[in-house]
Amino acid sequence: MADKRKLQGEIDRCLKKVTEGVEQFEDIWQKLHNAANANQKEKYEADLKKEIKKLQRLRDQIKTWVASNEIKDKRQLVENRKLIETQMERFKIVERETKTKAYSKEGLGLAQKVDPAQREKEEVGNWLTNTIDTLNMQVDQFESEVESLSVQTRKKKGDKEKQDRIEELKRFIEKHRYHIRMLETILRMLDNDTLPVDSIRKIKDDVEYYMDSSQDPDFEENEFLYDDLDLEELRKCCFAVVLSRHSGCFQTRLLFFQILFSLSVASDIFPSTTAPPGPPSAPQQPSLSEVSIPPSLGVCPLGPVPLSKDQLYQQAMQESAWTHMPHPSDSERIRQYLMRNPCPTLPFHHQVPPPHSDSVEFYQRLSTETLFFIFYYLEGTKAQYLAAKALKKQSWRFHTKYMMWFQRHEEPKTITDEFEQGTYIYFDYEKWGQRKKEGFTFEYRYLEDRDLQ
Repeated sequence: MADKRKLQGEIDRCLKKVTEGVEQFEDIWQKLHNAANANQKEKYEADLKKEIKKLQRLRDQIKTWVASNEIKDKRQLVENRKLIETQMERFKIVERETKTKAYSKEGLGLAQKVDPAQREKEEVGNWLTNTIDTLNMQVDQFESEVESLSVQTRKKKGDKEKQDRIEELKRFIEKHRYHIRMLETILRMLDNDTLPVDSIRKIKDDVEYYMDSSQDPDFEENEFLYDDLDLEELRKCCFAVVLSRHSGCFQTRLLFFQILFSLSVASDIFPSTTAPPGPPSAPQQPSLSEVSIPPSLGVCPLGPVPLSKDQLYQQAMQESAWTHMPHPSDSERIRQYLMRNPCPTLPFHHQVPPPHSDSVEFYQRLSTETLFFIFYYLEGTKAQYLAAKALKKQSWRFHTKYMMWFQRHEEPKTITDEFEQGTYIYFDYEKWGQRKKEGFTFEYRYLEDRDLQ
């Protein structure tokens, strides 16, 4: 019931924002059509674009609720969605009119001669550059304001309002710099043709929304803005390529540079892709792409280069490190050391059986605590095996993950094919005593269920 009230409250707040946004859109729309000069129109067009982006985000949220089965009456949501879509159509008309006026016939004719893909890449590159410049300018403004407020707070200590503003500006600076780094990475990938233009266009609206509205009180940031671009994966791939070029022994690196040198020599000998014409009987010089390396030389045309003493040492160290790679178990918690041989002077109740006492009946007569002592302190012996067998006879079960013995305190409340859950008694070998654990889930995959004969 509380969840439904919370959901309804979110819907009401969203619909209120839609109403306010549509009113603001209408107001700017009227100002745009009544504008007297081009500068005013350009300003109102930018404001109109800012408002329509806010409405589009509200529309996305409404669409999510409309598709949800938790909400029964969706009429109001559908009406508000249609209302936003009407404003979106009106904005498209304004945008189309603006673009039509922005280009002359001569400019359009020139644009047709440029490769469409290249033109699109240049447009996106210019947008990224302008966006980065704008964010850097905003960062400069934030830093200037921080310096000014810091001087004022030093003169007048205890001004909480200014301190809060400084902290807010520092958060803005940090977020801006994050977006600048990401956009610079995207720009480099675009220049290197490792990131398609269509992928960048998908984030354009969100980036512009952040740039225009990040300081608004009702701003909601998209935390997953760059996730669809897989920038981290691309960076890993690039790093792997660089690493592969610089890893391995020194002999591999020398071969790599020798191949580059041989190719540079070949390019001097054969500067063109085809050899100049000669007598019919004379063989043609091969092209650069057809230069072959004699098999006798392997992959190193200049011959093998002997390694120095330091290089041989580092090669041996690298090979040694490769054979001693870390294992996942290295990060596990270190178990407390348990002695293999019992202490000569034991308390009376720890009656360790004599060597000839290897009958099952003898171990079943021992106390439970003595059996635990034998199991943990006579590791790897027949006595440990017989103690485990006696404990199983008493309905104790060994947990291979916690390395402790468990016994049901009562019938489990839940039993499935994979686990059972309830109250258990377990023996804590670190604190040496029995303890009770309520609501414990005993997974059968950790149950030592071998039949001890």
